[in-house]
Amino acid sequence: MYRAIQLSAVLFVLSIFVVALAADLPTEQELIDSAAARIEKHRKAKLTVTVVDGDGKPVPDATVRLEQTWHAFLFGSNIYAWGEFSDRLHEKQYRDRFAEVFNFATIGFYWWAYEREQGKPIHEKTESVARWCIEQGITPKGHPLAWNYLEPAWLPNDSDEILRLQMARIDDCVKRFRGLIDIWDVVNEPVHYERDHFLKRSPKLTAAWEKAGRVGFSLECFEHARENNPQATLLINDYRTDPPYEKVIEGLVGEDGKPVYDKIGIQSHMPVAKKLTLWEATAMKVVVTSN
Repeated sequence: MYRAIQLSAVLFVLSIFVVALAADLPTEQELIDSAAARIEKHRKAKLTVTVVDGDGKPVPDATVRLEQTWHAFLFGSNIYAWGEFSDRLHEKQYRDRFAEVFNFATIGFYWWAYEREQGKPIHEKTESVARWCIEQGITPKGHPLAWNYLEPAWLPNDSDEILRLQMARIDDCVKRFRGLIDIWDVVNEPVHYERDHFLKRSPKLTAAWEKAGRVGFSLECFEHARENNPQATLLINDYRTDPPYEKVIEGLVGEDGKPVYDKIGIQSHMPVAKKLTLWEATAMKVVVTSN
């Protein structure tokens, strides 16, 4: 179903506070050699455990044994192949392996494939995937609510109507899956949305995006997503990490002056910029969204 995108791409997902990068990117070996020090600095914290008896009184010199059963570090993949195997054995093997390895799953919401016929989105299958994830202790994320890589074949020619349909789709998806899918890539690749191959493959949606403006369109998408799930984690996502992306992010603020997004997505299959000064300054959490 989603053959037009990278079906086999593994999504390594983590939340980190970005620090300034060196002028020259480190080599792979340098990154490996310094990994232990970064773990000590960024992934560990002190823990105080108080052992009490049945009356609530502290037990001196108690021996405590801790065993980690789960962690908050999200590591996952797209789950587009779920339910797509023709035989039960391969389907079971896929599900078993996915649940064994990952605790995070990206569920596809590509408009052109998700709603091939107007008014008939594949909500039922998506709900089945999301509920299976929850049952396995896997956190699901919806990706993306808005992207013009392709466009539904049934879109009208009127840009205003397309914008209305786009926002209605965001309302529908976020509201429908509230409490089940609470992490969303709201707008995908806004920096260079008007590149040539997008104009050819998605002329109507791209024209509507252009009419609303790069930042204006994105702001409206976030407004609709937030309205339908105030507690959701909302991401802006792009393959670029250069000044144009920073400029877009700088514009994504509400009337209160606060960012409309919760996290900044960076597609890790693309080269990383040498300096991420904006995110260093804002101390926003960055999510590495794909590889």
